[in-house]
Amino acid sequence: MTTSTTLNTTYQDIFKTENGKTYLSALPKLEKITSGQSFLYRQNGAPSMVIDIRLTNDIDAAYLRQSVYKSLQRYPYLTSQLVEKDANYYLSKNDRPLIVAETDQLRALGSDEVNQHLIDVTFSEKTIFIAYHHAIADGRGIMPFVETLLYYYLGYKSNTWPEIEHINLSDDTMSEDEMLEPLENLESQPISETNKMPDLNHRGYQLLETKGQDATKSSYRYEIVLDQESFMTYAKKHNATPAIAVAIIMAQAIQKAYPDFELPIVAHMASDLRLANQNTFRNCVGSIALPVNQPIVDDEDFTAVATEFRNLIKQSKQISNLRANVNQMANLFEKLDSLPTIEAKQQMLSFFENILLNTFIISYSGQTKLGELEQYIDEMHTYMSGTNGLSIEMLAINGGISVDILQSFESDVYVKDFTDILAANNIDFKINDTVLFEVPNDKLSR
Repeated sequence: MTTSTTLNTTYQDIFKTENGKTYLSALPKLEKITSGQSFLYRQNGAPSMVIDIRLTNDIDAAYLRQSVYKSLQRYPYLTSQLVEKDANYYLSKNDRPLIVAETDQLRALGSDEVNQHLIDVTFSEKTIFIAYHHAIADGRGIMPFVETLLYYYLGYKSNTWPEIEHINLSDDTMSEDEMLEPLENLESQPISETNKMPDLNHRGYQLLETKGQDATKSSYRYEIVLDQESFMTYAKKHNATPAIAVAIIMAQAIQKAYPDFELPIVAHMASDLRLANQNTFRNCVGSIALPVNQPIVDDEDFTAVATEFRNLIKQSKQISNLRANVNQMANLFEKLDSLPTIEAKQQMLSFFENILLNTFIISYSGQTKLGELEQYIDEMHTYMSGTNGLSIEMLAINGGISVDILQSFESDVYVKDFTDILAANNIDFKINDTVLFEVPNDKLSR
């Protein structure tokens, strides 16, 4: 693989490429935001989602800037800004460059400080921060850009360019359907009784620490990095995927801390709802409620719950059930579109502001594979502040699976029980210092 090492790509060059021209020609047809609207009509803005990449060496600003611009030549739609018109938000070309800056302070997306961009790339010492707005992309939508950026940056830095089939390079052709709204062009279809999801009890056990919590809650982050080999040996032994295994271990930790639970311990697992438009980068995430109805005291219990979770997830991915979930979202946003003002839309979606999903939330953004370049990456984490209750974000790279436990309360009781269970099952891990943190909310024009 031959890659240019000259550092002469500029922001405006993005729009001169074939991908840039495809983006600009498709934009008028695909500019309205629909699926991500639940992150747009927040009274105080929506917090950034952050991907935190910790490398083995200090960051080179020139290489990083070049890598960002080269990557955006493949993903030009990530340069868009949002424009509000008649209480709706539309994507628009942003002529002002994306500013790669050295700072340990995250910047508000959509603000003048970032030239109204909806992604932001900053760095400090050995860490790269990629912030993005959930209104435009979900984890599946943003991770290809992250992989391309890391490929270029680590390639420039090490002068190593391995062949990695799934990595998109700057001159690889993007397709217009990457920009498609996932909720459009769907045909309604009745749900058959045989394929209908079981009516699960979504009333989950509420963590004691969340009762009576006020709206000014803080955000705490507990970072655990699992040794992938020993963890996957354990997970496979129990018929569990990585996310299922972590969810069940957390359920065990909660049971250990408070054994007298009356309602099911429910893991709300993020679920990809892409149906007609598989290639879209836009946000298309729902969740499936996975209940634990009995104590998990031995390996047989663990395997039984994992197998049940697998079956529930498999059912949720059947076309009829995906269609039902997507149509439910589409109906919500159709009602939202009928409202005439931003204030009315904010009021309709106000339940998102402090929503509490009992018992916890879990999301796995998958494994980043960069071949020999992975040796230059210590850890990757992903997080956002403002989550009510307890949520878990997972990423995997370079032999480690990062499990970020995000809480609106300070108690480490669940983290301690979680790590005790890991140790008891010979799963190697490391845990970082507790972080009290806050990511900025967007500053879109409202």
